[in-house]
Amino acid sequence: MMRHGETSWNKIRRIQGQSDIDLNEAGREAARLTSEALKDFRFDAAYTSPLSRARETGEIVLAGRDIPLIEDERLKEANFGPYEGADLNELYEKKEPILDFFDRPHKMTLIEGAETPAQVVERSKIFLEEFILPMEKEAESVILFTHGAFIHGMLTNMYKRDVRDFWKGPKLKNCSISTAEVKDGRFCVLSEAEVLY
Repeated sequence: MMRHGETSWNKIRRIQGQSDIDLNEAGREAARLTSEALKDFRFDAAYTSPLSRARETGEIVLAGRDIPLIEDERLKEANFGPYEGADLNELYEKKEPILDFFDRPHKMTLIEGAETPAQVVERSKIFLEEFILPMEKEAESVILFTHGAFIHGMLTNMYKRDVRDFWKGPKLKNCSISTAEVKDGRFCVLSEAEVLY
């Protein structure tokens, strides 16, 4: 599970969500360095969020490999609705309700057009159960190019944590990789937030 490279909005702490923001040059370089670090690692399948920052990260990491990069809508980032594009610092000054997504994930109430952490956990659970678990006997190694909150949703499911612990664990830096094993229909997290560059 790899988080996409850096974007200009990451750099200035602007909420991206499902807004389609391209990688910046630092993001592309981190993806290239990660690709180099993974050059001897074999992947049987590769899937990406359709958002360009994740898809381009995947294209860079898989460059030179004969493996298709398949888009899957379910790998998109959390939807922040009317708050996409907002400056996080300004949101804290105004004490906006979307901040519960980051600070009190189990307390977030519905905001029209936005997902709660619980909904991201449920979306990632469906993806894992319907898509990843059945691949246990078909593929040895699968890579997903996706987004920070969505990876936290997957990890919440893998650890069977409560939504209050949605953000538990190390910070997922851009281009960081978290790895899990599937054995007998169960997930075991092997590492979180590894940076290879």
